[in-house]
Amino acid sequence: MDTALRSELADLLPRALRFARSLTRDAVAAEDLVQTAYIKAVERIEQFEPGTRLDSWLYRIIQTSWIDEKRRDQRRGNVISFEDARETALPMQNHGGTDRIFLQAAMASLVEDQRAAMTLVLIEGYSYREAGDILGVPDGTVMSRVARARKILAALHDDDSNLTNMTASSEVRHDH
Repeated sequence: MDTALRSELADLLPRALRFARSLTRDAVAAEDLVQTAYIKAVERIEQFEPGTRLDSWLYRIIQTSWIDEKRRDQRRGNVISFEDARETALPMQNHGGTDRIFLQAAMASLVEDQRAAMTLVLIEGYSYREAGDILGVPDGTVMSRVARARKILAALHDDDSNLTNMTASSEVRHDH
């Protein structure tokens, strides 16, 4: 593998980890997934077409590796991490008022397909068509997944804002 390609793969690592984290919802699992994907990328580097986007190619490897991993887990029986169970059970609790922590918990509450589409389009800046190519679905499917995810996130935010406002107003009443 040439040095420029190796350097470009190394530069993609933070973004690859972020994408894997959006799929797995677990930091350790994301690191394992990215390691697996990088091994596959190096082993199959001759399949990469020069002039195309390396990041899209790598994301596709991450996505298919994740699907393969989930299929293996299903054959063995469902295994769920503590972090995964906690995040999906109470997605907005304990966000502490910070938007970043709230967004992480809210994103974790989305189904995997919506989370992946949101990450690629809104966080990584891919077009719907590019995200569709990475995920192996039509761009219209990506659009609908992003739209549904936005609607869910907005509802979670509204619910959380109402809960925060009710808590704050009840605390004020108790002070008097």
